[in-house]
Amino acid sequence: MIRVDIIANQSIEENVIDELTTLGHGESFSYIHPVYGRGTNGRREGSAVWPETNVMFVVFLDDGTADALAERIRTLRRQFPKEGIRCWVSEAPTSEI
Repeated sequence: MIRVDIIANQSIEENVIDELTTLGHGESFSYIHPVYGRGTNGRREGSAVWPETNVMFVVFLDDGTADALAERIRTLRRQFPKEGIRCWVSEAPTSEI
């Protein structure tokens, strides 16, 4: 099992959901909003000065689907270079309570 964490500008959250849906995971992810931060694409603080915010997705997938999702996120990064989107892929915990 693989864990995929995606942080993206709120403006492209529906694009991320569309990619998850295409892979059959449109109803099986955790979603956190707002997410504040700073990165190479600027600040996302939800304030009057920095009004945008980010969103975060946490998804648990099998190895093959995780690779496909990572490739789709790379495509979104090329499609929206100014919006800010990052993806981390890691081994999921081995047990569930």
